[in-house]
Amino acid sequence: MLNTLQTAKEVEGQKLSKPNSPVYSKRDILFALAMLVCGFLYWNLIRLPKLGAGVTVFAIIFCLCTALYLKNGGFRQTGKSLVILAVVILSSLVFLLFDNILIKMLNFIFLTIAVIYWICVTTGTTLEKRISIYMLGDFFNQVLIIPLRNFSCCFGAVRTLFIGNQKGKSLLAGLLGILVIIPVLAAVIGLLSRADAAFSELIAHLQFGISMDLLLQIILGIPVACYLFGLIFANRYKRNTGLVTIESVDKVASACRFVPGISVYTALTALNLVYIVFFLSQLTYLFSAFANRLPEMMTYAEYARRGFFELCTVAGINLVVITAAHLLAKREKIKVLQIETVALCVFTLMLILTAISKMVMYIDTYGLTQLRVYTSWFMLVLFFIFAVTAIRQFKQFNAARTLLIGFVVFFLLLSYGNIDGRIAAYNIDRYKNGTLESLDVKALGHLSEAAVPHLYALYQETSDQSLKVELKEALKALPGDGVALQKTFRDFNLQSYKAENIRMMLR
Repeated sequence: MLNTLQTAKEVEGQKLSKPNSPVYSKRDILFALAMLVCGFLYWNLIRLPKLGAGVTVFAIIFCLCTALYLKNGGFRQTGKSLVILAVVILSSLVFLLFDNILIKMLNFIFLTIAVIYWICVTTGTTLEKRISIYMLGDFFNQVLIIPLRNFSCCFGAVRTLFIGNQKGKSLLAGLLGILVIIPVLAAVIGLLSRADAAFSELIAHLQFGISMDLLLQIILGIPVACYLFGLIFANRYKRNTGLVTIESVDKVASACRFVPGISVYTALTALNLVYIVFFLSQLTYLFSAFANRLPEMMTYAEYARRGFFELCTVAGINLVVITAAHLLAKREKIKVLQIETVALCVFTLMLILTAISKMVMYIDTYGLTQLRVYTSWFMLVLFFIFAVTAIRQFKQFNAARTLLIGFVVFFLLLSYGNIDGRIAAYNIDRYKNGTLESLDVKALGHLSEAAVPHLYALYQETSDQSLKVELKEALKALPGDGVALQKTFRDFNLQSYKAENIRMMLR
């Protein structure tokens, strides 16, 4: 009799449930509520453009909630996932420690991708267990397909919390009514306030406990919560995660290989011949930097800048050509493609070495700037990419793994390099040693707060009154990004805190 009743209930439940509708456990519902909170915190803690300690706090809260939820699902952190988690932690700490906004903006993108990759590695939903070129498929699948195909799961989990009894249904209906009427109330109150002065004064004195900013953060937090819950819930239960597979990626790659090999090889040969002629005709000009010799009728600035733009153009062309050749060419006489690729890589490496030599000459004469540091970093990254690509043509190894690890190391070095502080320290030391003719205080004043301690140290040491005045003005000015100093813990970073203390001493 009992079994008959249970069977009847199961049949009734199946009739009421929709096809492919997930069943949510209590922990799923609790996690959905946690993601709603995280959705709100995403907008409340992460403040553009400063991106301060709020990002670090959010990353810790989100990773902790996710790790506990996945652990409950039987997913333990492996050596690989722990390494990625360490990268996530290092990336998140940048926002707490440093003030350079450009690097923090790039780091925010890097952190987002790293967190998503950590989730799919922890749950084992990557296309391949090892790092490989199939990571591109993982990226497309995890960033777009999985979260969007499971976007409504957060609503489903929360709905389950309310539909168990009549009171829950009534509460859910009431909340939906409030949510729908909020924009109408805001519009009506605004119009009535403009129409009547007495009503406007009444509204102004009500001192609402919730501001419009807070309300907006709650509303915008809902789609963020749906994205995050859909991503993590789907990875945990392998729900709608199989759209992109190794076979589908291989099928797309095979479909792209429609160009006859002879056409590609002929084009590459012609391009390589052009580069040979170019290098021979420009041999003296291009390699003057190795001898620390400046070509006639050119300044250091013109020589270095022109070399950089040559590098960017040639490297960009070669990257596109190599990628297109390997993607589009039919697999005929693969050795020829490898030889042509090596030749293109070698030509690019030669130009990169020349450009780096030019930049060293330029820095030795004029000192450091942000652009010169970023340019040098970009050159080194390009050199690494083309060197690995060239070696891969005649030696079998996991090039994708090498490139990924190398890029992560390069990026973390850039993030933790305290670029602006080192620029200020380098130029000031060169100026004090007499190896730099003049000190561009105005340019140093446009750096981030990392430069302030070095400017203040020079301010205390120098006896040159005119320089002292310039330094004081630079120290009192806002950072070069033009953003006001932190007002809350969300915008806090250690470098800004130290700079503000120094400014307090100058007042």
